[in-house]
Amino acid sequence: MNFNKFSQFLDKLDSTSKRLEMTDILAEMIKELSPSEIKNGIYLSLGTLKAPFADLKFNFADKQMVKTLAMFSGEEVEKINQIYSKEGDLGSVTLTLSKEKSSNLSLTEAYNKLVEIAEIEGTGSQDKKSQKILNLLNELDPLSNKFIVRIILGNNRLGFTELTIVDGLCKFLNDKKLKQQIEDAFNRHPDIGHIAEQIKEHGIEGINKIKITPGVPVNPQKAQRLSSPEEIIEKMGKVWCEFKFDGTRVQLHLDKSNKKTSENLFGAKEEFLVKTFTRNLEETTHQYPDIIEDAINQLDVESVILDGEAIGFNRETGEYLPFQETIQRKRKHNVAEMALQIPLKYLVFDILYLNGKETLNLPLLERRKILNQIVKKGGNIEIDSHIETSDPLEVEDFFNEAKRRKLEGIMAKKPDSNYEAGARAFSWIKFKRNEKDEVADTLDVVVMGYFYGKGSRSEFGIGGFLVGIFDSETNTYKTISKVGSGLTDEEWVKIKKDCDEIKTKEKPKDFDVEKDMYPDIWVKPKIVVTVRADEISKSPIHTAGLALRFPRLMNFREDKGPIDSTSLEEIKDIYQLKSK
Repeated sequence: MNFNKFSQFLDKLDSTSKRLEMTDILAEMIKELSPSEIKNGIYLSLGTLKAPFADLKFNFADKQMVKTLAMFSGEEVEKINQIYSKEGDLGSVTLTLSKEKSSNLSLTEAYNKLVEIAEIEGTGSQDKKSQKILNLLNELDPLSNKFIVRIILGNNRLGFTELTIVDGLCKFLNDKKLKQQIEDAFNRHPDIGHIAEQIKEHGIEGINKIKITPGVPVNPQKAQRLSSPEEIIEKMGKVWCEFKFDGTRVQLHLDKSNKKTSENLFGAKEEFLVKTFTRNLEETTHQYPDIIEDAINQLDVESVILDGEAIGFNRETGEYLPFQETIQRKRKHNVAEMALQIPLKYLVFDILYLNGKETLNLPLLERRKILNQIVKKGGNIEIDSHIETSDPLEVEDFFNEAKRRKLEGIMAKKPDSNYEAGARAFSWIKFKRNEKDEVADTLDVVVMGYFYGKGSRSEFGIGGFLVGIFDSETNTYKTISKVGSGLTDEEWVKIKKDCDEIKTKEKPKDFDVEKDMYPDIWVKPKIVVTVRADEISKSPIHTAGLALRFPRLMNFREDKGPIDSTSLEEIKDIYQLKSK
């Protein structure tokens, strides 16, 4: 496909916010793309070059793009900044600056040139990238240039997600009933480009070719909520209760047959694939050299994928550290030094894959037996302890023990349940309770924009921020509260800085916000924070239909992506639980 024709599809997607129209356009695009180019076309439509966990980014700033556009157009930087200030989007600025011309550059050729740009590193990399971008812009037509610039700057948000592409694939196959099957495949192997490629090449049979693969993170299972031990037993019968640790979810992948990946092995003698991922599929291998080393020494396997929680601990007392201390391990520099200051335990509670075979469909009881067989003792990888009971009093006692140990709460699981990748199922229940009469759990919400503030807050340039939650039914973020308390001076500075790095002139297409709630500054959905509130109440002004009363910030959740925020369904469940 010619890249101009591909850009026409992107332009159609950009011109609508209706999900059904987007699905129709995506289905037509999938039909037109060849098997050899569909994977890259899908990535580019999402504004990326690879699946999210591959983490190939351009790292090219707006200011540098303005300079590049000045060279491209012959206009002064000041003139381009004036147009940018008016348009609010450098892609549209590029469209204005580009001269009418035709281009025969194919999608594959354009994609390969974009990858070359992203892979440039080292001294002088910005100038080298700028020159290659300039060369590419000179080869393409105005509409193509608009989307090339947006993709490079990470601004090509067209208002849909991978799940909309699943709908497009169903329409392409002319069978809506396949949606759950494709979603299940995506949850086991969340690379929508790869899935589209398999379906394009093999049709319906391609879905069955999508397997769990070490090195490709699995969408983790999530838990539902219930309000009491009595409800847990009534809903689930016999349960396993495990402690819920206030750490960071870590998925560990190891494959000794894969000799290709060794750059992230800190001090490892053997060279094979060992990687870690967060719950939002971000690779974090470089952050956990101690977990990597323990995995090599403690796991008696050829290949494995484990699910667990990494939590910092005090070497002298053995006590677990608060989340805010554990999360300090999320850094790119001085990793070894931080590993000594904040050692980690990796508390494993599940196994998804072993020696070439998926284990998701085995009952939890069997999966736990396997864990006991493959994890050697003597390191910081440990198997999470549990009790088995059908007595709500024992559940209550176990919860009280968790509180005594200053843990976050407990998890109750069905011993005979499968691991449901990507699902929020009642086979897992989390039970957390605050001693005060307030919302029984913290909530993870997405920052949607901020307000300038008045009085003493004006010195920070921010006095509060608008937060929302993700609604998977409509693929939109719905507002649920303004937040203006719980932050230190340093945290106000931090959130202002983080927001300014991702601010946007227009309201993002996937934001559902009443006009009375519009913030002074909009931001892209990227920052996730944890808040606690006194209660949840019905709201006529927040698009979630519910609002948080007296919310205050608890944590910044840099280990979570926006879609991993507390969902609209969860919020409604919490409201119902609290209303009983």
